[in-house]
Amino acid sequence: MDQPTQEELQILNDQRFLIVKQQLSEKIITELAEIERTLHQELSSSTFPFPDGTFLRAGKISKGENYRSLPFFILDYPRLFTKEDAFAYRTMLWWGNEFSCTLHLAGRPLHDLSNGLVNRLSKEKKLFFCIHDNPWEYHFEDPNYVPIENLTTKEIENHIKDHDFIKVSRKIPLDNWDEFGDFSLTTLRQFLKLLR
Repeated sequence: MDQPTQEELQILNDQRFLIVKQQLSEKIITELAEIERTLHQELSSSTFPFPDGTFLRAGKISKGENYRSLPFFILDYPRLFTKEDAFAYRTMLWWGNEFSCTLHLAGRPLHDLSNGLVNRLSKEKKLFFCIHDNPWEYHFEDPNYVPIENLTTKEIENHIKDHDFIKVSRKIPLDNWDEFGDFSLTTLRQFLKLLR
């Protein structure tokens, strides 16, 4: 049997860390709920033609302990997930990494909203484009996301053709806690504008 290291024993004996982690987790959930309210106000007055079946009444907040061995917190709003289709705006806080907002399109929503999208995306700066073949990866390391300005229009088109999904993201450091709400709203507006 493997014996714990000194570092592991130190953590095992440290109650304070988990107490603070629990307190912080509650603050993160509260912050995501506030972001959900802000996005709800925005969406309730939006004229954007959301795909049929998109859930617009409320967001879904979830959390987990093991995305690449670290905790994460997610707000999906608006959202549509079926076996073939996706239209989702995902706000994610990944412990020790970043706060990000992602637009995920797949299947029919991608095809219905893709008219002119590739050209608009190719003119964007400071966005990250997912080049991975798995749409459920959210880390910003190569080979998952790359700065969109590093891709040609043809490379974007080929990704869509080969994988039938698209994900674009923005991120900010976790230290920018006070900006999470504005960043989420601004990014939603930016992404919906890209789809018009």
